[in-house]
Amino acid sequence: MEQRQKTTPYNLAYFVLNAPRELLYRRIDERVDQMIGQGLVKEVEFLKSLGCRRGMSSMQGLGYKEILSYLEGETTLEEAVSIIKRDTRHFAKRQLTWFRREEDVLWVDKEKFGYQEDQILSYMLSVCEDRQIAGGKRQE
Repeated sequence: MEQRQKTTPYNLAYFVLNAPRELLYRRIDERVDQMIGQGLVKEVEFLKSLGCRRGMSSMQGLGYKEILSYLEGETTLEEAVSIIKRDTRHFAKRQLTWFRREEDVLWVDKEKFGYQEDQILSYMLSVCEDRQIAGGKRQE
């Protein structure tokens, strides 16, 4: 299905922050471990006690259906966590593929800025100033 190109009346900058895939995947794994450590299983248990079921849209988010499978005895917690990590990595890969198809994307390789957020922000602001959109106001 072909998407129609829409023009916007706004002067904008479309940034995509990018990092090497191995770093992205490691950070995904760490984030999933953090979510488990901060109570994802208890959250899903609570939602289940409220009547939330696997078929509901709200339970389709990454992590919820996998933890439900664990709570229903269909898988171990270790397997559920592994599936969450794998599926999140696949989702991130699909997002990057989608961004690559977008026109006018400004890729910001975080590695080139030494992962220094202040330097990344400074660069992004300079691009906005160059495009005369600093502060969200379009210059006429």
